Amino acid sequence: MHVKPKVLLSAVLTLAAVGAAADSLSVPALVGQDIYHAHRALKRLGLVSEFEQVEVDTSPASLFVVVSQSPDSGSSARAGDTVVLRFNHRGMLRYWNRSMIPLMGDFENTVSFYKVQKPPQPIAVEPAGYPEELKQYSFSGTAGAEALVDFDGAVLAARIVVSSGYAVADSSACASALRSSFAPAEHYGRPVRVWFPLPYHFQFKEDKALPSSSRQVRDPTEPP
Repeated sequence: MHVKPKVLLSAVLTLAAVGAAADSLSVPALVGQDIYHAHRALKRLGLVSEFEQVEVDTSPASLFVVVSQSPDSGSSARAGDTVVLRFNHRGMLRYWNRSMIPLMGDFENTVSFYKVQKPPQPIAVEPAGYPEELKQYSFSGTAGAEALVDFDGAVLAARIVVSSGYAVADSSACASALRSSFAPAEHYGRPVRVWFPLPYHFQFKEDKALPSSSRQVRDPTEPP
């Protein structure tokens, strides 16, 4: 008479353990994958992707590659938990649209600018602003940027392919590229994504106007 309750309790605990195990997920190993496929793998498991760009170029790959993740692979998680994917891309700066990052691994409809039949047509491309902090170096130069033009002509992301030598100038170029608009590219009659080259030129102009407090006023009693 006293055995059955113990057996029943044991069965309940066993079922609870099985239920907990069923709800628990193992975070997959994502380091080394491009962020598009890493994002897809997490989405299939019901996990949420969050993206962070690292500061240093740690990957020679041409895609947006995951260089670290948090939590680590093998960690327990539940559906709805967030996994941070830290990625890097050569020349890519910290100017990108989070909601568009997963699309960056989808190169099925991307065509090289030099091979596309009908390249994007610029509608509005504003010059990059000259960073104030570079005036002390009398900097003049060029930053070679590229804008990823989507199927509808919107700019998904910007990157630097030839650095000006100054991060602030490169950042200004990318910020300007992101504000640009285009008529989309076409290849065999279909819209395609294209990296569009945008060189930005920075010209130093010396400010010859001195503040009024620093101007020398001639003594009217002195001879000219």
